Amino acid sequence: MPLDVSAALDASGALGVSETIGSLTVAGTPDEAALSAWRGVARDCADYGCRLTCRDDLGDTHDLQTADLSELAGEPLRITLEIEQPANVIRVATSQGLRRALDALDASPNVSEIQLLGFGVPIVTLGVNIVPWQPGDVDAVPRPASAYPSPRRFARTIAGDSRAPAEIGSWLLDGDGDRHDEPFLLWRAVAADAVRRSLVSEIYDVDDATRVVLAGSPTRRLELGDGDETVASFAGLQDAARWLFVDGRDVELRHTLLAGELAREWPDEQPFATGLPGRLQVALESAGLAYRAHVQQGSRETIKSLSDLRKTLVEEIGKVTQQTRDLSSGLWRDVAVAIVAVAFRLSMDATKTTATPVYSVVLLLVATYIVVSQIVTVKSSRAFLKVAADARAQWRHKGYAYLSDAEFDVLAGNPLTEARVIYDDVERSANWVAGLVAAGLVIFAAWEVGVLTAVWRALVAFGCG
Repeated sequence: MPLDVSAALDASGALGVSETIGSLTVAGTPDEAALSAWRGVARDCADYGCRLTCRDDLGDTHDLQTADLSELAGEPLRITLEIEQPANVIRVATSQGLRRALDALDASPNVSEIQLLGFGVPIVTLGVNIVPWQPGDVDAVPRPASAYPSPRRFARTIAGDSRAPAEIGSWLLDGDGDRHDEPFLLWRAVAADAVRRSLVSEIYDVDDATRVVLAGSPTRRLELGDGDETVASFAGLQDAARWLFVDGRDVELRHTLLAGELAREWPDEQPFATGLPGRLQVALESAGLAYRAHVQQGSRETIKSLSDLRKTLVEEIGKVTQQTRDLSSGLWRDVAVAIVAVAFRLSMDATKTTATPVYSVVLLLVATYIVVSQIVTVKSSRAFLKVAADARAQWRHKGYAYLSDAEFDVLAGNPLTEARVIYDDVERSANWVAGLVAAGLVIFAAWEVGVLTAVWRALVAFGCG
């Protein structure tokens, strides 16, 4: 059976009604018709996770399901409906409870649903949804962290307890805003006030009144005031909040531009909530134009910066290429020296034995020269490349910090890495060639002085023995 609390409240007439989160209380002297309506609530409330108690002014408890209602009628009574609160849910039975639930959202970051008894079409937002309270409902999933910046970062509280909302999603409608049912109108009034507080630069309390600051030229200090929202004015507030917090980056810049545009031609001393419907649309368009101009200017600067990056990349790859060429040309120069030395020796008269030991020394000197030359060339090239890499790390973070690591790697990091791989391959090949040429010269020198012949004869004699 439906839990018809609204019928019981209607039957209670002028009795005092108050609801806090978790408890609905009716106090007074109900008649028999009101008590009969509350008996129906007592019968059905267990299915909704509630418990109803009735106490007289002496504190005695009466079970409305079995008591003689005619005897209780006209007596001072306190009827309390205790409402169970599942995890991540706020359950309420009246519009008064809904208002308290909305006021509690900033202090309840895990709440993802407000369940309202007897509610029809849900109110779907980008944060907390307001849905019908059905029997047998269980815990809800926790509300995820907001994907949008907190308005409190931009609308700062200077003094007092008045604040912008902690998150904007619960005040941005995801659906049709042309509704006129009582819960929606109540939510719309609270959401409009929350959005208005999100648009200002500063909030403070003075002389029991909330005032706001619009930082601009000139800076305006205004009373916050109360607004009378229409469908059109509320839609304007929703558009402004979405442009600020949902539709893009640079929220701080957007917020500053919009506050400045609102302050530019604000009528003196007109309360903020009163004057906002007439100024917001024009200010939002002007702020949008200013932001697009800023983006275009930033785009031109970004294009120029990327062009500079491409030039720098070409220079850096050119440096690695030059080091690779220097390493290769140095190697072939050294190989040419070795070839000349060997060719000169082979062209000598073989009968001039006195030149043999001398030329062995020459061959060893050439081998030493090739090894030392290769070591010096490789070490100097590596040192230069390290200096260049350290310099790149510096200008990457100072000149191109706006690029993510992945973007920078695509534009510059990967081409430079590939160029370094080519250099490393050439270096390894050059080291092998230089080593083989030097080893060949040493072997040739040993053969010249007869060392190889002597070793061979010794091995043959050892094998025969």
